[in-house]
Amino acid sequence: MTLPEFVSNNESFLSGIAAIAVIIGFLWTIGRNIFGKTLGSNGDRKKTQKITLSELSSPSPHPIKFANSNGVNIAHTIHGQESPTLIVTPGIISNLHISSHLPPIRDTMNALASFSRVINFDKRGQGLSDPTNSVATLDERILDIHSVADQTNSEKFFLMGISEGGPMSIKFAVDNPERVRGLILFGTTAKFSRSEDYPLGISDKALDGLIDSWGTGAGRDIFFPSISRDVIDDETYRGFEKLLSDKRSMAQITTYMKELDVRPLLSKLKCPTLIIHFTGDLAVPIRMGRLLASHILNSEFVEIAGVDHCDLANAPLAISKIKNFVGK
Repeated sequence: MTLPEFVSNNESFLSGIAAIAVIIGFLWTIGRNIFGKTLGSNGDRKKTQKITLSELSSPSPHPIKFANSNGVNIAHTIHGQESPTLIVTPGIISNLHISSHLPPIRDTMNALASFSRVINFDKRGQGLSDPTNSVATLDERILDIHSVADQTNSEKFFLMGISEGGPMSIKFAVDNPERVRGLILFGTTAKFSRSEDYPLGISDKALDGLIDSWGTGAGRDIFFPSISRDVIDDETYRGFEKLLSDKRSMAQITTYMKELDVRPLLSKLKCPTLIIHFTGDLAVPIRMGRLLASHILNSEFVEIAGVDHCDLANAPLAISKIKNFVGK
């Protein structure tokens, strides 16, 4: 059996990462469960506290505001009082109430808000934003960033694209160079789906597996390995997935991800770009982040040891890099 055949036949629903990375990831999770502790953004250890589904879905402590994007209300929050402004485009699915309580996202945003004015939003059709009949197009997602920036009086700002939010951030930065002071790409890629001219991508079989497994909790050790089961047990995690999305919506999002391809835009980026990726990221393998760095001029690539996908609160080096990048 050839290596490509082995990868295709054995990759989990989002990546064909090598078996050793999977083992490291599970050991990391087990270790965190045993000690029942988590690192804060300043490196201190704090005792964990179990989070219930009710607490996870409770209202955000940050006031919910709305921006009008061609008739669609886009929910957003403002966190932190200092300049500069950092607008964050979320990953595959977002919900401002849940993300403000989910430890990896909550703690990451708190760390960023300690030195910047952080603006988070739910993409159209998701979370607290208006529902839509079909998944949004890339151009519609660009309009959503525009509306949030205008509503929050953000004339010039730093833009951070996380996971599936990366391609839309890249396109916005290329289309609006006068507004983006700098681009931060975290755990993301220019193209998700594998093709003949992009063999390092994720297979359609693996992407389709996301639909089948959604709501079962099968992906928690891929997306959120830093969440100890002492903090969120498996039953609560399954409920959290079902709150975020149903299988029909996941099917629409997966179709959208298969079509995403902003590789032709990479050479057109003019703003400074900081690319951050965990070495053992099981959701978006690091090979995809390295490709971004190799095609974007004036970019810095920061590889963080670990297997997480979006928990920067446990990566003080990454937070420090972002702080320096935005000039603080």
